[in-house]
Amino acid sequence: MRVLQLFSIFFLLSYSALAQSLSISDAVSSVAFKTGKATTESATVLDIDGAEIVSGNYSTTDPDDPSLKVYPLQNGSFVVRENIANFILYDSFGRAVKPISNSTQSREGESISELAMDPNGKTIVIYNPKFVRDGKEGSRLRVIDVNNTPREIFYSSDQVIKAVKVSDSGEYIAIAVGKSGSDDEIVVLDKFGNQIQKVSFNQEVRGLNIYGSGNYLTVYSSGRAAVFNVLNGERIGSSSFRSSLLFANYSAADRSIIALTGNLEDKKASGLEVHVVNVGARKIARSSYDKGALALNDREFIRLKRTGQYRYTITGLSKDLNVRASF
Repeated sequence: MRVLQLFSIFFLLSYSALAQSLSISDAVSSVAFKTGKATTESATVLDIDGAEIVSGNYSTTDPDDPSLKVYPLQNGSFVVRENIANFILYDSFGRAVKPISNSTQSREGESISELAMDPNGKTIVIYNPKFVRDGKEGSRLRVIDVNNTPREIFYSSDQVIKAVKVSDSGEYIAIAVGKSGSDDEIVVLDKFGNQIQKVSFNQEVRGLNIYGSGNYLTVYSSGRAAVFNVLNGERIGSSSFRSSLLFANYSAADRSIIALTGNLEDKKASGLEVHVVNVGARKIARSSYDKGALALNDREFIRLKRTGQYRYTITGLSKDLNVRASF
C-alpha cells in the first residue's frame, strides 16, 4: 500500500511537470529587419547584413544631434527625426515628401518628439511625450493624415505620455499617460480621436499592445502585465514576472498572455525567456532562448502573431521566435 501511495505521488508530480511545457525555435525574420542611419549627406535604410535598401538626400547642421533617428517602414518608405521635434517623410524611392514640425513652441521646454505606427505605416502618429507650460508638464499626440498633415487627437495639460501603441490594423491608438502622485492611465482612441476606453494601472507603464480587432488591451510595466477588455474596461487577467519585461500581448483565442523577458543594452536583447500565461487555466509555461543575444532596434516594433492553438511567432528581433506551448 505504501509503495502504491509513493507511485501515485510520483505519477501526479510527473504529470504536473509535463502538463505544461514550452519550446522555442528561431528562424530568419519573416518581417524585414531594418536599421537606419543619417549623416550630413544622406539618410539610409539598411538590411540585417548592413546592405543599403534605400537612401535619400539629407543634410543637417548638427551631426551630433541627439534626436537624429531614422524610422524604416515595411512599405519601403522611411521617416527621419531631427532637431528635437522635426520629421521628414521619405517615399520608397528615397525622395523627401514633406517636412513636419512637431514643436509645441513652449518657451519652458519640451522633450524629444516620438513616432509610433502600425507595421505597414497605414497610421503614423507623432507625439510630444512631455512639454512644460505654465509650470505644468503636459503632452499631445497627432495623427499624420492622408495628405501628410498632422492632426491633433490627444492633448493633456497635466499628464505626460509614457507609451503609445498603434494597433496592427491601424484603426486604434493606445496612449499611456501619467502624473506624479497618481496611477498611470491608458486611453484607447480610434484613429479619428474618438475615445473608446480609459483604464488605470498602478505601476509605471513600459509598453502597450492592442490585440486582433482591437477588443483587448495589454499593459505592462517592467515586471507585471495585465489585460483589459477594451469595450467594458474589465480586467481579464494579469501576471508578475521576475525578470524585466520587453514585450507582452494577449491571445483571446487561447486566453493567454504571451510575454518576452530579458535584458536590453546597446540594441542587443540577451537572457531572453518566453512565458505563456494561461489566465483561463491559471497555468504558466516558460522556456529560455539558449542561442545567445538577438538584435533589437526598438521594443515598440516587437509583434505577436498567433499561428495555432498555443502557437505564436514573435517578430521584431533579428530572428523570429516560434513558440509552442502545451497545457
